[in-house]
Amino acid sequence: MALSRDEISAALRRLAGTERALIYDVAEDDAPRRSAPTTPFVRGSKDWWSFIERRRALDDGADLNLLVSLRGLSVEERLIAVNWGCAFANSFLVVEPSDPWLDLTTPAGIADFASKNGSTAADGLVRNAYAQWIYWIRDESGELESRDAVLDLTNPSATLWGTIWERLPGTFPAAAFLSSLTLLNMREAELFTGGHEVARSIMPFLTRLGLPILYDARHVMQGVRQLVNAGLAFVQDPEDNDRVYQGPHDPLPADIPDERLALMRR
Repeated sequence: MALSRDEISAALRRLAGTERALIYDVAEDDAPRRSAPTTPFVRGSKDWWSFIERRRALDDGADLNLLVSLRGLSVEERLIAVNWGCAFANSFLVVEPSDPWLDLTTPAGIADFASKNGSTAADGLVRNAYAQWIYWIRDESGELESRDAVLDLTNPSATLWGTIWERLPGTFPAAAFLSSLTLLNMREAELFTGGHEVARSIMPFLTRLGLPILYDARHVMQGVRQLVNAGLAFVQDPEDNDRVYQGPHDPLPADIPDERLALMRR
């Protein structure tokens, strides 16, 4: 019996390894469209708007999410799927089939891949078909640029979530967060000043594609510490009568925990 799209989607949820997984099952003929590249308005099918409703349930900034597509996407559609109308776009980690031309939204695409790979069960089929992880950086001119990385799922116990989690520290080391914070502090100081809590520094890393993916908030807190201790920023401690810390002559004491730093104001 031929495998259905629903069976493939269910198998991908199992392969995901996290409950915060969203399947992009919109067929190419039903893909969202813009009437012009610059317009914010998107025309979409019933399946597209159903996907948006399901995405909204995970668009809370509470944790990272997997967005797993049943087919390889164009640059434009991929950005629309992850970024259009999304509050926390950088919390969605996009995963596509290893073959960018594979389309598992159609019976023909599923049957063709199954016959080529000898897959008779949905779980085996998706493990053979995946995965390509897509992420974004900003190039030297500040333009958004996509990158991709192959995820190795040959280990029968490997999941998409676990495999990506292993790759995140190497892809976005602590230095990348410090570099991004330094640029944000220079170019958009209003994001962090005006009496806002230091915890607000985390927000851009959840909302903006092109910034490092926030797999560990401690990297942001450490980056803020380094900026303060270098004299490039200051913080006020409400637990100590709004004492101001700004290096190099008055750096943050090393024994102040991240939880207390997060509640300080800038």
